[in-house]
Amino acid sequence: MTVAIAARVAATRKEETRDRILETASRLFQERGVDGVGVDEIMRESGLTHGGFYAHFTNKEDLVEQACICAIDAKLDELYELMTSLGDDAAFERHTQRFLKGDPRTDSPTCPMAMLGPEVARREHIQKAYAQRIRRLVGRIAKALDCPREEAMLTLSALVGATVLAAQTSSDAALAKQIMLAARDGLLSCQGDR
Repeated sequence: MTVAIAARVAATRKEETRDRILETASRLFQERGVDGVGVDEIMRESGLTHGGFYAHFTNKEDLVEQACICAIDAKLDELYELMTSLGDDAAFERHTQRFLKGDPRTDSPTCPMAMLGPEVARREHIQKAYAQRIRRLVGRIAKALDCPREEAMLTLSALVGATVLAAQTSSDAALAKQIMLAARDGLLSCQGDR
């Protein structure tokens, strides 16, 4: 194996390891919050030792920032589909069920905006990158719904807020579903007023 090929293989392995750490951290942060998870546990769950952490991240806050953004980036398309499926009963139900039944400890989707919102709010260094994603998502929603940006922001805010409330009341499945449907019905009513 030539030196160039060996270097590419090593770089690919390092990137794969970093991605594995980010995915593990994102899952654990969504499950228990940033303060509920230490670097040792993240590395152990990633199948690595604590010492390897610093080859990928400066410190835990660096990991927190990248893991939060990674989680949001991974779900932007699904969030977009949820926001633009308001008028399609079957699609809205499918997306709602995936977000409400989501469990960060499994492969089920969750709403990272709902799960990680408080973490982002407490960390100014993440907010700029987060805001860029929100701007991009609002723009996509406005274009798809052919509506002003303000209406797209309302749609996003209402559905993320409803998802937060529904997730917090998920032990009462009927209430959680009513919250999501009320948000949807309200948004559809607003669209009908245009």
